[in-house]
Amino acid sequence: MDLSIESATRDDRPVWLVHACGMTFTFVERASAAAFAAKLEERVDAAHCLPRETQQHWAAEHYRMLRGS
Repeated sequence: MDLSIESATRDDRPVWLVHACGMTFTFVERASAAAFAAKLEERVDAAHCLPRETQQHWAAEHYRMLRGS
């Protein structure tokens, strides 16, 4: 995941922008931006367990897409 934090100015006030997955989130404090980014990264990197039926569905979809049908 591409994740970055940058400072900017909006309405003559400093803000912090967190860019992630094509989205931008605005914070007025750097600490809030950093905490958000850290939690987002933690959640994205966490182990995810999908139900067996979901895995089967997506395996079938993947196979169908590879065949081009």
